[in-house]
Amino acid sequence: MLCKICYEELNLNNTYPLDHRYCNLCGMKHSAFLKERRELLNSLQEMNLESKIIQTKHLIRETVAEFGLDKIYISYSGGKDSTVLSHIAKSMYPNILHIFANTTNEYPETLQHIEWEKRVNCTNIITVIPKDAHGELWTFKKVTETYGYPMFSKRIANAIRTYQHALSDKTRQNSIDYIQRNFNKYSKYKELPISDKCCDKLKKEPLRRKAKELGLECAILGILASESYQREKEWLEYGCNVFHEKKDNQSKPLSFWKDDDILEYIEKYHVKISKLYNMGYTRNGCMYCGFGVHMESKKENRYQRLKKTHPIQYDYLVTNFGSLLIEFEVAFA
Repeated sequence: MLCKICYEELNLNNTYPLDHRYCNLCGMKHSAFLKERRELLNSLQEMNLESKIIQTKHLIRETVAEFGLDKIYISYSGGKDSTVLSHIAKSMYPNILHIFANTTNEYPETLQHIEWEKRVNCTNIITVIPKDAHGELWTFKKVTETYGYPMFSKRIANAIRTYQHALSDKTRQNSIDYIQRNFNKYSKYKELPISDKCCDKLKKEPLRRKAKELGLECAILGILASESYQREKEWLEYGCNVFHEKKDNQSKPLSFWKDDDILEYIEKYHVKISKLYNMGYTRNGCMYCGFGVHMESKKENRYQRLKKTHPIQYDYLVTNFGSLLIEFEVAFA
């Protein structure tokens, strides 16, 4: 294995102990870099709302200047974060394109909000649906049966999928070591059908396909660095606007906001959001997704709430995935 930065061959003596992708020297430099970036992120997150709005608008303008208004789009989920992003972006560019990926696993209230945005709020939205290489519809059930269920977190699910599809004994052992080193309590689930491919198949790939078809070059995303370890890590490495560095160009102009900022903006500027948030939900993601469910309240997680608010969809969950949820040791009754 080679150091990610200098490509020096790694061994027991020169591998940086806190991150095995680097040699000692590069690892220490990278750790210092991340420390500075974390301090910057903290300072940005402590800004007041109006300062954050100004900075967000600057990042959106920067994106338009780089690619042109006809080459960018808002990746719109119908949730409160992307609705705030839409509200800000439309105040600058009223007809900016939005693309919504209907994953076939959306809450009814999310779909209702998308229709309201289109028909009443005059938001320029295109809806895409997931299809496989043969043009057949992908559904949540089909994807989970093919690849595995999205459970615990993307990092954990990715590690389990990597282990299950290892092509050599060495790769499989490396995967086991990684799981035990980073989240050993989930090792017992490594033989179960768990995967992180669901989002790729139902959301990311349809969005990329439509963007390519329309000649679009950059997505604007309403995601917050504070939402997850992975999103914070991405920000620390790359920042808000990531152009010409990775496979996909992305602008994340809300990434230094916190959830309280989103709620303050919604109240201050009277932004209409999905009715789902009045039903006890704090997120509008896919109905049956298991990412993060193990961290939710023991009194009522998203599946138990679904039983109360959407009994028809809950019955579908139990009928099709109840036996899996039992194996995952996740409460749903």
